[in-house]
Amino acid sequence: MSNTGQTKRRARLGLADDSIFTIDLNSLDQEWLYQPKLYFQYASQLADTRRKLEEAKRELDVVDAESDLRIRQKQEDFGISEKVKLTEAMIKNTISLQKEHQDALHKIIVVKHKVDIVQAAVTAFDHRKSALERLVSLHGQSYFASPKPVDDSSMESIEHLENASHRDKMKKKKKEIVALLRLQKMKKKKRKDK
Repeated sequence: MSNTGQTKRRARLGLADDSIFTIDLNSLDQEWLYQPKLYFQYASQLADTRRKLEEAKRELDVVDAESDLRIRQKQEDFGISEKVKLTEAMIKNTISLQKEHQDALHKIIVVKHKVDIVQAAVTAFDHRKSALERLVSLHGQSYFASPKPVDDSSMESIEHLENASHRDKMKKKKKEIVALLRLQKMKKKKRKDK
């Protein structure tokens, strides 16, 4: 199946552009307002495609019933000798070979695929809702905020913490270097002893 065929089908389903699943972190309030509308749009579309699937199944049943009747009435028209007693398996197999049956079955496959695609979109909107909930929770915890000093003493505290962190890193680095030098010294001593 070509990508252009998939793209056209997805466009007919309203899914050609997956940006509808993208969340703007700077407009969480707007995203929340838009979420129910999007969900309803695709949930309704899912119901419509499921209805089409049921209609296609009923159409296949009618095609098969009509073929069954024709086969029983004139089995010779279907390449079955009058002398041969028809069995249910023979009728079923003969129906499967009919173009009308194959066309109706193909229609079911196509509509079932549409149902699966729209179901995937509805599921994605469920995930989008969960993501929005978590993002709003993070926002409420000031996850996206940057530190802002309130006054001069706050600024001094931030600088002190940064300096203390830098001092700790330097002490750790110094200890690593001393340990490395000791290790090298021990290796040299072992070489001399040999």
